[in-house]
Amino acid sequence: MKQSKIRVAVAVVLVLGGFLALNSVYHFTGGHGRVVDALIARNVAARGGAEAWRAVDSLRLAGQMDLGQGMYVPYVMEQKRPDKMCLEFVFDDETAIQCVNGDSGWKLLPFLGRDKPEAMTDQEYREMAGGAAIDGLLFNSAERGYKVKLLGKEMIAGRAALKLQVTLASGAVRWIYVDEETALEVKRESTRMLRGEERIVETFYYDWQESDGLLIPRRQETQMKGDAESRLLTVDSVTVNPPINDQRFARPSAVNNESADNGSNSL
Repeated sequence: MKQSKIRVAVAVVLVLGGFLALNSVYHFTGGHGRVVDALIARNVAARGGAEAWRAVDSLRLAGQMDLGQGMYVPYVMEQKRPDKMCLEFVFDDETAIQCVNGDSGWKLLPFLGRDKPEAMTDQEYREMAGGAAIDGLLFNSAERGYKVKLLGKEMIAGRAALKLQVTLASGAVRWIYVDEETALEVKRESTRMLRGEERIVETFYYDWQESDGLLIPRRQETQMKGDAESRLLTVDSVTVNPPINDQRFARPSAVNNESADNGSNSL
């Protein structure tokens, strides 16, 4: 059981990284400006267009999350403007939740023996909140102070992709690969601390399908760079503009704030 819990913790870290990337549409500035500006326009159009995304107030994705060794669990991810997001999944017949609400975050992780809500660590909050915007960061990225470089072209799964280095206002760096032909994201790289070691996490996106005018990848595969084993996540259903009460994202009164400054409690 201990190994199962470790697998769950690692899988959730990877899944969160992948989820955040789904909504990471950046305002690209810097080198090769005209090429990059054209890529932005094509990317927005390919994903459904700016008007369609502006009309989205809330979003719900549901599917199956791979924990390794053939173990899958159901999950639900919900988002609502402005910058609210919750990831909920069931393991060992217990429900785990991680939420951000725009200014703070909290988590409930019974599979780790933490059966009361706790405040997220600063690192957890920054990483999850950074991807909580429903329509990505294209429309206000300049205000967020992001710096982006076009690094060139690479082959991803036999297809040409443009590699972009994105430096967030916090100094964190992400690498986004955009398919040259379709203008859709095909891969994302980021660095994460896992059990005291900094690792590169790779997420690949497949099977983009339309839902109410929005194009969303229905399958993503995430792994630590250099590892043979990967984690698969599927999106089996998409609900656009479901009614979601703001209380869904609010901190329960039992949150233990002492954990907020304790980085050792992060997944």
